[in-house]
Amino acid sequence: MDMTSVFTVGAILSLGGGAGVALYYYRKRNIEKLFNQTYEMIKQVPKQKKNSFLLLMFKESLAVSKKKSDKASFSGKFNNPKFLEIQLVQMANILKNPEKVQDKTIKRALNLVSQYQAWEKLKTTENKKVIQEKAS
Repeated sequence: MDMTSVFTVGAILSLGGGAGVALYYYRKRNIEKLFNQTYEMIKQVPKQKKNSFLLLMFKESLAVSKKKSDKASFSGKFNNPKFLEIQLVQMANILKNPEKVQDKTIKRALNLVSQYQAWEKLKTTENKKVIQEKAS
C-alpha cells in the first residue's frame, strides 16, 4: 500500500470516529434536555401514578418523533382526563408485566423510563450533596 492510500484510509477512519463522537454527544444532550423537562413536569403528578405517567410521556414522545406531524394532537390527548386515566391504567399494567410487551415503541419507552430513573436518582444525590456543602 502506498502513502496516499494509507492517508486516505486514516482520514476516513478519523472522520468516521469524529462523527460517531459528535452523534454521541448530540444524543446525550437531547436526552439530558428531555429528562430535565420531564423532571419538571413529573412534579405535578401524584407519586402513585409517577411511573405510569413517565411511561406514557416517553411512549407519546417516541410516537410523535416517528410521525413528526401529529404534534398538535399530542397535547390535546393530555388535556382529556378520561383518555389520560385510561392510558395511565394501561401503562400501569405494562409496568407490572414488561416482559409481555411486543411493541417496539413501548420497549424503547420502558428503556427510557429506566434510564430516567437512574438519571433522577443521580440528580437527587447531587442536589443533596450541594445542599450539604452549602450547610457546612
